[in-house]
Amino acid sequence: MTIVPSDAQAQFNRQAASYAVSVPHSRGSSLHILAEWASLGRYELGLDIATGPGFTAFAVAEFCDVVVVSDIADGMLGQARAIAAERGLINVRFEAIDAHDIPYPDESIDLVTCRTAPHHFRDIGKFLSEVHRVLNRRGVFLLCDTTTSENAQLAEWHQRAEALRDPSHVAAPSPSEWRTLMSGAGFEITHSTPTQVYLTFWDWVRRSGSSDDVVKELRLDFANASDAVKTEYGIRSINVDDFEFHWPVFTCRAVKT
Repeated sequence: MTIVPSDAQAQFNRQAASYAVSVPHSRGSSLHILAEWASLGRYELGLDIATGPGFTAFAVAEFCDVVVVSDIADGMLGQARAIAAERGLINVRFEAIDAHDIPYPDESIDLVTCRTAPHHFRDIGKFLSEVHRVLNRRGVFLLCDTTTSENAQLAEWHQRAEALRDPSHVAAPSPSEWRTLMSGAGFEITHSTPTQVYLTFWDWVRRSGSSDDVVKELRLDFANASDAVKTEYGIRSINVDDFEFHWPVFTCRAVKT
């Protein structure tokens, strides 16, 4: 399969090693939530979209006969292969797949997972359509992604910060927007649990490889954020020149309707 190079592909090739050691990606609460939902069934073939270093695929592998670990970035797949080897996983295989064009037949997959990635997708509707197409009639879709505030002004601050830090960021839908998108794509949400990803400023910008100028601008944005923004995202100064904060996270288990 030929994948057209994109900003996201280039970004995640550059930063693959940083994501492989990222605590929010390897141990975040959303990972445990998705694994718990995966444990409700047994699946012949699973597919993890935009796997990054593979943590979601590996968390659900015990419930699948085979899991396809997929990403557009070769660097991420390389990190995932190394971690799978370290863990001794034998029921995984690795494929370069674009979330907007999944190279599998209709109704051929039992479980699709995607975690902490759709805010980088250029067309979430197309992604959801592809997931719906490849899932079989008893299939399960487990989704997790950074979401944003339902308040438009607070969401605008968040989206700007994410796009400034990482230009491959497209948009993080709000929880209500996610529900509309899922319903419109033909999914019924059976489970949903709101959670948060906890971050510190320096780890956040180093993981994305942000330039010094961008880091300086972002630090000012965090320092000068309104009280409403600080409350919404839990922004707090720590260790003299650092901040801790959180982004809201949308998680759901869905089936085809």
